[in-house]
Amino acid sequence: MLLQKKLLYLLPCFSPTRTTFISCAHGFLLTSLRFSHAASENPSPEHPFIVRYLIDSCGLSSDKAAKASEHLAHLKTLSNPDSVRHFLKHHGFTDGDIRTAVSLDPKLLCASVEKTLEPRMKILQDMGFSQAEIIQLISLTPNAFRRRYLQRKIEFWVPLLGSVEKLLKAIKMNRYLLTSALETVVVPNIALLRECGVSDRQIAQTLMSVPRLLTTNHNSVKTIVQRAEELGVPRGSGLFWQALKTTSCMSRNTIDAKFRFLKNLGWSEEQIASAIIKAPTILKLSEKNMRQSFEFVTKEVGCDQSYLARRPIILMFSLEHRLIPRNCVLKILKARGLREGGSDFYSALVLSEEKFLEKFIHLHEKRIPGLSEAYFAACSGNVPIQGKLEGDMLE
Repeated sequence: MLLQKKLLYLLPCFSPTRTTFISCAHGFLLTSLRFSHAASENPSPEHPFIVRYLIDSCGLSSDKAAKASEHLAHLKTLSNPDSVRHFLKHHGFTDGDIRTAVSLDPKLLCASVEKTLEPRMKILQDMGFSQAEIIQLISLTPNAFRRRYLQRKIEFWVPLLGSVEKLLKAIKMNRYLLTSALETVVVPNIALLRECGVSDRQIAQTLMSVPRLLTTNHNSVKTIVQRAEELGVPRGSGLFWQALKTTSCMSRNTIDAKFRFLKNLGWSEEQIASAIIKAPTILKLSEKNMRQSFEFVTKEVGCDQSYLARRPIILMFSLEHRLIPRNCVLKILKARGLREGGSDFYSALVLSEEKFLEKFIHLHEKRIPGLSEAYFAACSGNVPIQGKLEGDMLE
């Protein structure tokens, strides 16, 4: 409005085109305001030459390049990024490897080749890393590659995990592994788990199943341990590790909801407590899968709820690929009067596939032609096993 008033003030009072000019000025003002608003919503990159470099030379998308350029705003020339790219290519990095590394850590392009990258590269080589392993490590966690304490972090993790290969697998699961503070975070967390009776082997496996447990805030890990104890699984027991893996991905409210669900299925509080102590990971099952398996075992198989509470691991097996096919084989054998048909359901269920085939399938193939083919088809979900085995074979 102030600009419009100034425009009017500049017009001669006697001009015959005053009205027309006012209209044009008003239109110009509105257009300028709209343009200004649009520009504020879609600002152009502050450093277009950096964005263009990230797109053309590093292979980033326009969106990622614009975001990455924020970390490179201080660059006046592209000589250092060029040096970094040349260094990486000299050590076997493909364009795709460089694109991945720069996407994760744009500041890699600002690192000094002489003072940072070359010394770190030599450290990895001296530690026995192959070229392929070095490329994988830097592509996964370029930020760690720039850090001063790279060697110490690797020397801490490799003995715990057992090999460089396992370290790289762990980093795939948790990119913060080599950048997390050892003294204030990782070491206290490991010490707490050891106090709970968790072995170093289990701790190493935790990096695959619960990747960020060891690098999360120490107080948070204490809370996870407390929730595991509340499940009734005592510290030092072989299953406490399973309880920790369960509570690490579930809030107390979620756990309480699962307890209520199990109670609604028909288990008493004592049966729920017994089941959780024996198999704490059943709490991670979806309610749908748990209900379907629970109903199948109690209604179709004929096991009572107390049987299932004493053997809750049954709920962990696949309904379609384990429970149904094996139960139907038992029913077929029982209908033929064969001794194996009267086997305990749980005992048949927990057998390895090789042992189950040997005892329940191969032994009776001559008496029941097609038993093997029908079982495998049922395990694959290709045919209804009840119709195939119970119908066709009993005719």
